[in-house]
Amino acid sequence: MINRFICKVVCVFVATVACTAAVNGQDLPIVGITKIKAPVDDPGFYRRVNTKASNFETMLETQLIRTQRFTVMERNRVDEILAEQGLNNEFGDRQTAGGGFNVGGVDYLVYGAITKFGQRKKLMATGGFSTAQLVTEFVADIKVVDASSGEIRRAEIAEVELKTAGVVSSGDFASGNADADPLSDAQRVAAKKVAGIIATSIFPMEVVKGGETIYINYGDAILDKGDLLAVFRPGEELIDEATGINLGSEEMVVGKIEVTEATSSFSKAKLKSGTPPQRGDLVRLEQKASNRASQGKAGPKKGRKI
Repeated sequence: MINRFICKVVCVFVATVACTAAVNGQDLPIVGITKIKAPVDDPGFYRRVNTKASNFETMLETQLIRTQRFTVMERNRVDEILAEQGLNNEFGDRQTAGGGFNVGGVDYLVYGAITKFGQRKKLMATGGFSTAQLVTEFVADIKVVDASSGEIRRAEIAEVELKTAGVVSSGDFASGNADADPLSDAQRVAAKKVAGIIATSIFPMEVVKGGETIYINYGDAILDKGDLLAVFRPGEELIDEATGINLGSEEMVVGKIEVTEATSSFSKAKLKSGTPPQRGDLVRLEQKASNRASQGKAGPKKGRKI
């Protein structure tokens, strides 16, 4: 009896896993993340800079998987395919592993470089009162390449500025706080931005349900509570007659919404301004919650204006 029950549980589990794999893996683009370079790294004694590029690669891989829009090939396997392709193109028949530009088994390759990393201080002092903030800056240039042709499909810059430490001093009193790993925090925000750029370029971000609570088709892989989003409806396409390039389309701005909750599969939002959005309206990230927090929000002026 027990064996029969265990067998039934195992069969249901296997069937569920197989079904989930079929749904999640069917027709999803296969993406390979290659090495992210770090030309800004400097091992010098007086100016040591280590952007931990491999850490950023791992975060980017994780965020792409969590969008549930891609099948991500393991990085070691990508390296093996690229090595095989390089040797074959040099010495073989140019067909194994795809040959030419084609990287067998991969639809898109993601690569790039960390082009900026540093920290700067913001100081303000008057009389016996002073404040100091430490802002961490991180910039990555990322490209998405069609693995079958070598064509660059997307090139973007992910810029992050985070307030990672602060000190307030007044007379004999002082208070301060600092993030444990400011580089890691900045990298995580940048990885979310890059994953969002890649995912939404293929699968647009849109409203799946309107009403008092607005539902968005992306979750916490790229969105956070407090993110500010712009909602719009595309209109007539704009074509450059000289080149035939599609420049996009006219946009009718519907309004702005703010994320109130981000789950693993979708996000909830509330209307901040404009008119309530409808199902199918497109959504664009306007400002990350982390940026809004670091910039602060000016309070209302109570005295007479100067």
